[in-house]
Amino acid sequence: MAATESNRDAQRGASGQKLSFAHRWRGYKAHHRDTLKSSFSKMLSEPLQTMLTTMVIAIALALPATLYLVIDNVQKLGGDIESSTQITVFVRKAAKPEAITGLEGKLKTITGVGAVEYISAQQALLEFKALSGFGSALRYLEDNPLPAVFLVQPLVKDSVDLAQTNKIIEAIAALPAVDDVQIDMAWLERLHSLIEMGHKIALALGVLLGIGVLLVIGNTIRLAIESRRDEIIVVKLVGGTNPYVRRPFLYTGLLLGLFGALIAAIMLFSGLQWMSGSMANLVSLYQSQYRLEGLGIAGFCTLMLLGGVFGLGGAWIAVSRHLRDIEPR
Repeated sequence: MAATESNRDAQRGASGQKLSFAHRWRGYKAHHRDTLKSSFSKMLSEPLQTMLTTMVIAIALALPATLYLVIDNVQKLGGDIESSTQITVFVRKAAKPEAITGLEGKLKTITGVGAVEYISAQQALLEFKALSGFGSALRYLEDNPLPAVFLVQPLVKDSVDLAQTNKIIEAIAALPAVDDVQIDMAWLERLHSLIEMGHKIALALGVLLGIGVLLVIGNTIRLAIESRRDEIIVVKLVGGTNPYVRRPFLYTGLLLGLFGALIAAIMLFSGLQWMSGSMANLVSLYQSQYRLEGLGIAGFCTLMLLGGVFGLGGAWIAVSRHLRDIEPR
């Protein structure tokens, strides 16, 4: 009889129910969606603070990105590096056709040589008459003063190997029937040094300003935590876990980083459009078709990714540091 009453009490009482994975997953997604919406609404309710924070993040991201774009455009404006390393080989005036043919074969067998182009003395004279403007004066010369030349193009992969180019020049100079070898290596070395230094400066500036972004977002999240201190205590009293409490602040940091990156991309695009007119006038004076290049799709995605990572990272650091100090008593 007692057992029967006990069973009836058990049936009248609350019974636990195990939720399926699908129900838990739907609840998890719904909470993330609601948290994202509430975080966005919270930011809109404080427009001045949100605008100031996103502008600081945008400037911090735009500065190294601008420096990177300047270096990239200067590198491309300098011309094709592959053609800049072209080696000019002057043939001796007294060289016979057989010696010239043999010299061409030897040039092609040198390690590191990609292409060899022969320009005869007559061809060189015709080009000089057409391009120099002194064609009429050359009529008074009895002999052609220009030698035959070979234009040697070294193999170039990702970047120019100056040491390998010097080895090629030494090998060519040792060949018979070669009178002189010329290549302007000084400007090429300066260009490489300047570009390498610029990349290092852009990287260092990016790291420093990235740390600044982390500090800005971390301070913003810290102030948000302090302003919602009582709310956090109540949530923890009713059983809210640290991940549950942490989630809104992480979404706030993520949104701040993404908005800052978006504004930085708009600033870069606007600056590029502002400079493009002046740049077009400048390159037209040099009869060039060069145009300034912006971030592109890959650069824009990279900038947005960096903004999101910095925003999420700064929020995570701030929440991890300050949330554990807020516990119900």
